Parts: sequence; structure tokens; C-alpha cells
Amino acid sequence: MDPLSRNPEHTSSACWLVGVDIGGTTVSTVLLDECLRPHGELTVPTDLSSPDATMWCVVSAIEQTVALGDASRRLAAIGLGIPGQQDYEQGIVRIAVNLHWYDYPLIPRLTEHFGVPCAFENDVRAAALGVYRFDNPNGDQSIAYVSIGTGLAVGVILDGRLVRGRHGLAGEFGHMIIDPNGPLCNCGTRGCLETLVSATAVVRRAKEAIAQGAGGALAALEAITARAVYEAATAGDDVAQRIVDEVGVELARALRSVVLAYDVDGVVLGGGVTRAGERYLRPILAEWQRQRESSALARAVLRPEILRIADPTRNLGAWGAAALAADLMSRPGS
Repeated sequence: MDPLSRNPEHTSSACWLVGVDIGGTTVSTVLLDECLRPHGELTVPTDLSSPDATMWCVVSAIEQTVALGDASRRLAAIGLGIPGQQDYEQGIVRIAVNLHWYDYPLIPRLTEHFGVPCAFENDVRAAALGVYRFDNPNGDQSIAYVSIGTGLAVGVILDGRLVRGRHGLAGEFGHMIIDPNGPLCNCGTRGCLETLVSATAVVRRAKEAIAQGAGGALAALEAITARAVYEAATAGDDVAQRIVDEVGVELARALRSVVLAYDVDGVVLGGGVTRAGERYLRPILAEWQRQRESSALARAVLRPEILRIADPTRNLGAWGAAALAADLMSRPGS
């Protein structure tokens, strides 16, 4: 069943649903009622001192989140978004490198502790669910959510259904090889897309430019971050503009592949670097327009109106995880 097309009225009354986005730096949560109305959000640092400490950090965050709401309502279900690969049938986190979880029985332990059904999903796919249900002004049924941060991954929903793939690896576009002679990727291959367009790639390009003698606002930065590079570009720094334009062109070409692969209604970009807003979109749309001028296929599929930036005011990973919790409540017998 599509977790986001179900009727909220089918859930148990007067209950709480908690969505959790677990990251290597922070654990973020949202508290929703049975009608999917928000009643509070929370962010705490992730305790990575041991695998069990991380789990208890999540438990504490959930308990603090429930405490934000009316005590007369009961906790009914928990959804979680987790970076890595999961065994959905057994509720085991197979590999979550940043959390140091390997074959970790997260869902059985949380279910035992809270006494309510729990479900998890890959964090990017959870965020795609969040976009589909809570940040979807046109009611699109097919969406590609592109998460751009340290790396790059795509969460895809087709005809209202989440695409996982046979081994839970659907959407790993960040490891599509673009330049076999390019930078070394964490996966061990050279020239993966995320080495060219991620926030990490923007920082690397900026540091390389400075090492080669670039001056101006870029060289004057105290800390080189992707956000700072985009701010320098917006302020008119020539080198920063060149970097973000080159990144935008590479990303535009990759997004074309996403559109052609999945034939989606919308492409939604998320991640901290996308908060540059119009300056982030400008080189992507310019490259799409260049392709449209010479290709009938590009004119048909690369329509500028299908591309936008996700709502930056809410953690869509946590909201999507809450939608997973709502799906648990919609099942027969809940």
C-alpha cells in the first residue's frame, strides 16, 4: 500500500505518530497527530560512542518528542529514516557506516522498548516520501527527490509508489561514473557524479582554485564551505561563479538522465547547499535551456517548471518517516 495515499481517518483516533531522521551529526524528529498535523519538532546531537549508545540516543529523542504533546494521547507508531541499507523483513540495519551499525536489529529493539509498531526506510527515500506527501503543491504522482550534501542520492516515487529496487539500492545516481579519470570517490571508483556536484565537491573545487592562486572573496573566506562559495558567487566573485556554474552544468546533465530514466512529473532538489535558491537553480536551468534549443527530446522533457527546490523550512526526512508510521496505522488490525 502507498504510505502516503491512505486516508488519515483510517488511523486510530487520539494518537501520536513520530517520524525520526537519523543522521551522523543529528537526530531530528517530528510529532504528528492522527490527521498528520504537526505538534512539535526536535533535534539532538547523535551519540556515536557505540552502536547501542546511538540507539538509546534515538530512544531518548523519541521520548522527548512524545513529551512535547498532550499526554492524553498514546504513541501509536514510529517511522525512521536511516542512511544505509536495511533488511525490511527482519527490521535489521545491514550497513549504516556513519552510524556504525552493521547487522543491527534496530526495529525489533525499538518495537520491544516502545510496544508499538516501527518501520524504517533509507533516509533519502524517506525524504522523498516527505516531499510527496507534505511538499507537493501540484499533487504530482511521480517525483524524483535529489538529495545533495556530502554525497548525492535520488529517492523516486512512481505512480504514488516508492521505488526501492531489488536490493534496496535504487536511486544511487551519485555513484554513476561521469569521468573515469576524475576525483576518487568514497566508494572506491573515480569520477562518480557526487565527486563533481556534491557540497563536498564544491568545497574541493574552491580549495583547488585557492591553491592555484585565486584571490577575491573566495580566498578571503575564513572557512571554505559550500554555502560560503555560493554566497561568494551571489556577491559576484568571479572564481566562485565559475565553480557553481560548472557544478550546475554537470548536475543539469545528470538530472536529464534522471528525468529520462523515470519520466517523472517533478524533480525536487534538497540538501543544505540548495538553500542558495535561485543562484543554485540558475546554471541548471541555463544548461537545460541550451539543450532545449538544439534537441526536440530535450524540449519535451526538460521543462523548467518541473524543477524546484524542496521546502527548506522543515526536515522532510523526519516528515516522510512520520508518513511511514501513518502507513503502519492504516494496516488492517491497527
